[in-house]
Amino acid sequence: MHHELADDEIEFREKCRTFAKEVIEPNYIACDRENKFPATVHDEAVRRNLLNVCIPKELGGGGVSFKAMAEGGYEMAKVCPATTFTMGFSHGAMRPIIFAGTREQKELFIRDHIARHRGYTSLALTEEDVAGSNLITVKTRAEKTDRGWVLSGKKCMVGMGTMAQQYLVLADTRIDGRKVGLTFFNVPRTDAVEVSDNTDKLGFRAVPTPTVTFHDVELEEIHRIGEIGGAEPILYHTLDFIRYGGGIIILGTLEGAFRDLVPWLSEREVFGGTKLAGESWVQMAVGDAFSQHQLLRLLLRRVADLLDRGVPATEETTILKLLASELAVTAGRKVMQMYGWRGIDNDYPIQKRFRDAQQTTIFEGTSEVLQINMCQAFLRKIRSGEIS
Repeated sequence: MHHELADDEIEFREKCRTFAKEVIEPNYIACDRENKFPATVHDEAVRRNLLNVCIPKELGGGGVSFKAMAEGGYEMAKVCPATTFTMGFSHGAMRPIIFAGTREQKELFIRDHIARHRGYTSLALTEEDVAGSNLITVKTRAEKTDRGWVLSGKKCMVGMGTMAQQYLVLADTRIDGRKVGLTFFNVPRTDAVEVSDNTDKLGFRAVPTPTVTFHDVELEEIHRIGEIGGAEPILYHTLDFIRYGGGIIILGTLEGAFRDLVPWLSEREVFGGTKLAGESWVQMAVGDAFSQHQLLRLLLRRVADLLDRGVPATEETTILKLLASELAVTAGRKVMQMYGWRGIDNDYPIQKRFRDAQQTTIFEGTSEVLQINMCQAFLRKIRSGEIS
C-alpha cells in the first residue's frame, strides 16, 4: 500500500528503512533488556536529520507531510516500536505550542529548543492520584501571581521525561483562589523540577517514563500556552496527533511480526512432517489478522490526508488507535502460540513485540476510554440527526 506517494515521500520512506536496518536493528535489543534510552540511535538520527521531521521547516524541523511521517515511521516501527516512539515523541509534546502558541513562543520553545536541546520535550498529563483519562480533575495547580505563575504538582509516566528539557504541563488554573479551568504551560527544566529514575515497564522499555515533580516553579507569562482555561481544544488537537503517531507505530510493529513469522511457518514441521504454513488454522489466523491490518492501513492513509489538509480527525484517530492496539494484542497472542515455547523465549523477537503491543492498549488513552469516546460520538450523531 505505497500508492500515491510523491517522490520526496518515497525518498523519506527509503531513508527511514535504511536507518532502521543500519542503526535501530543493532541496538534495540540491548535497550529493551537494559531498560535504557537509545542514545546511540538518537546521535545517528541527528546526523541523518531524522529527528523533529514533522516540525515545520521554519521552526527548525524537517517539514515532512503526515503521509511521509506514516511511511517513514512505519518502516522503523517494523524493527522496534519503542525506539521509533522516542524519535517521534517530541513532535506530539510540542503540538500545543504549534497549535496555540504565539510567534514568539514558537521561536523560543520550538526553534531555539531544537537548536539547543534537540527539541526534547515531554507532555505531562497523567497523575498518580487521578484516573489517567479523567484529565478534568488534575491536581497539578498553577496560581496567578504578580510576576506570572507558580506551578506545583506531580505527573507520572512522563514520556521522554528523563531526556526532556521542557515539559508541556496541563494544570488546574487559579486566579485569586478562583478556579478558571485547565491551561497548558511550558515548564523549563530547572532545579525546581525533580525528575525520578526511569520506571521498569512491561513494554516500550526504551522510552523513559519517570515521575516529574514541580516544586512551586515560577513561570513568566510567556510560558502560558493558549488562553487561560483554554486547554480543551489544544488537548484534542494534540491527542489527534499523538494517536495518529501511535497508530503508525502499532501497525508497523504488527507488520514486523508478520515478516518475522513467514520463515518460521515455512520451516517448522508439526504433526509428522507437515509444515506449519500448511495448517488451515494457521492460514485462517494469519489471513484474518492481515485483512484487518490492511484495512487499518487504509484508515491510516485517510487520517494522514485529513491532517495534511488541516482537517480535525478526532474520531478517525480514536478508531485507528483503538482498533490497531487491540489487533496488535490479539494477533500477537496468536503469533506467539505459533512459536510454541520459543514465543516466550527472550532469544526470539515475538515476545518483545507482544509486550510492546500490550502496552499500546494503555498509553495515549486506554482502549476502554476510547470505546467510551466512540459511544459518545455515536450518541451525538443520533441526537443531531446525522444518523437516523
